Amino acid sequence: MERKMTRKGEFVLRQLADEYILIPYGTTTEKMNRVLTLSETAAFIYEQTGDAASEEEIARRLGEAYDVPAEDVQEDVNAVLQTLQNCGVLECA
Repeated sequence: MERKMTRKGEFVLRQLADEYILIPYGTTTEKMNRVLTLSETAAFIYEQTGDAASEEEIARRLGEAYDVPAEDVQEDVNAVLQTLQNCGVLECA
């Protein structure tokens, strides 16, 4: 079964120079009072969670974006999604 991740709470993603910042807003700031700095790849992965794509679908999209096989990036996608879930940004759908 494919695991799908969805966004949990209210966050806005902003690019500052070559860094990406994930900023909580609204009621989410009551639970999380810090910003997260993401790499370009992690920001791409986060953006793909907007439509509740599966981990496999996100890996496919990342592979297409960087012209590499999805199998080569699947482990990285899983690690980023797990980190974002541990930080309270994502949850399993």
